[in-house]
Amino acid sequence: MTRSAKTLLPWLMIFGAGVCLRTGIASLSPILDRIERTLAISNAELGLLTTLPVLCMGGLSPLGHRLERRLGLKRSMIMALALLTIVLLLRLDGGSYGVLLFTAVGVGVVDAIIRPLLSGFIKGEFASRAPAAMSVYAASMGVGSAVAAFGTPRISDVTGSWPLGLAIWALPTALAGFCWILWREDIAAPARSASQPSLTISRSGILELTLFFGLQAGINYVAIAWLPSLYGALGYSDHTAGLLVAIMMLFQTSISFCMHVIMRALKLTTIKAALIFSGLAILGTLSLLLAKSLPWLAPLMIGIATGGLFPIALLQPLDFAHGRSEATRLTGLTQTGGYLLGGILPWITGLLIDQLGVAPALLTLLVGSAGSLAVVTVAIERTYQK
Repeated sequence: MTRSAKTLLPWLMIFGAGVCLRTGIASLSPILDRIERTLAISNAELGLLTTLPVLCMGGLSPLGHRLERRLGLKRSMIMALALLTIVLLLRLDGGSYGVLLFTAVGVGVVDAIIRPLLSGFIKGEFASRAPAAMSVYAASMGVGSAVAAFGTPRISDVTGSWPLGLAIWALPTALAGFCWILWREDIAAPARSASQPSLTISRSGILELTLFFGLQAGINYVAIAWLPSLYGALGYSDHTAGLLVAIMMLFQTSISFCMHVIMRALKLTTIKAALIFSGLAILGTLSLLLAKSLPWLAPLMIGIATGGLFPIALLQPLDFAHGRSEATRLTGLTQTGGYLLGGILPWITGLLIDQLGVAPALLTLLVGSAGSLAVVTVAIERTYQK
């Protein structure tokens, strides 16, 4: 392998694995109506296909650290990507709800394994270039979501088979696994001793990082899930509502990809960037008050805020970790509760909508979440100072 190829390979490994984290989930959403018609299942059964992966992502995040201690990072990642490839191929059997439910769980389990491993890989392989690597990682998930959401219904239409539209995403997953096979792991780098490495951050610090991750994720999930309902209630068409959410995701992915450049240009530390983008989240959610007259403002502002907050949330555990194994473990701990919190906020929003109506409920929960995020960020600043 040439020197340039060796230099490029780690970036391809991050991008490929990041894309695969989203395709398994994002490919389902655009064709849920087809699945419902074909299998004649209830909305509750349909909802499990998207809810179970998020629950697995939250509850099983420590799996990545445990596998790395036993097998090493490379073998753990290759095993996870191979499992994901098989799980996605199983979706070719679209006539069975049980199979789809099994694959939904499989996608969530693999996601829970890969995320902490990627953070540990970035900590060990990129060192001072971690912000740039995290930006690529965060942006790759946005790319994976967009490509899967856009491509799945069109592939299903062309082939006449929605199961094939779901299973096609096994191909980029296999390609990502091949990139990891090419990487030569430094076997001296991972700490795989039988003893559990101690963390250098307090329990309160771990809780703060967990809340930060969960709140920023929740703002994103709530906005994606309920902004279309808000604009529908305000009289806008489905196409316009979809376009506004697409604007949010476009700015989100763009900011995530450029986050390391923004931090370097403005000379921002991780915590300073967290304070700034938490403030932007408050402004973005408050701009929902102008949703009727300026419908594009809230999606734009929320997209910018969440696009910056996500790579920051990924970077924070690395700032408190000494070495790859500790980074993997701390990432798993913070994302366990973080994803559970982020995943439950859209459900809480739905309960509020039943009581208050879509506009008051959405404004209450998003502004409240953004304000809480700012408070947590100030608390994390004290942990950095220690």
